[in-house]
Formats: sequence, structure tokens, C-alpha cells
Amino acid sequence: MPLSTSQKQKLRDWMKSKGVKPTCASCGESDWGAGEIISSPVLAPDGVQAAESHVPMVQIICINCSYVMVYAAVPMGLP
Repeated sequence: MPLSTSQKQKLRDWMKSKGVKPTCASCGESDWGAGEIISSPVLAPDGVQAAESHVPMVQIICINCSYVMVYAAVPMGLP
């Protein structure tokens, strides 16, 4: 799900409030763009998907090399 303008602002505000200044693990640059909200299924200890549980995450993408970093979306107030 692409981020709306207000969600992008919420992401920027959250990162600023937490002092998050990510440096790319791949190329060392620090210019990032907002990606999308994605979700990952929650797995039980046996590796089987646990019901319909998902973890929503927001992507930030390195402007230089396209490396993707993800953060939990719910604590940011992003559904």
C-alpha cells in the first residue's frame, strides 16, 4: 500500500522524534525515500503461518542504491 502524503509526514515526524538518522548498510549514504506499507505473516514455532496474523511494516528506500530498510508501522501510528 503506497503511503499517502500525511503518512509520509507521520513517518518523517516519527523518525525525527526518535532521532532516527539511518545510514544505508549497503552504500553508506543517508538519503532515504518512503516506500510502501507491507506486511509479513506471523509464523508459529513450527514454521506454519499463525492464523491470519500479520506484522505491518513501512519501507524506507535508499535513494542511491535502492537498499530497503523496514520499520514496524503500528508504533508509528501507520495502519
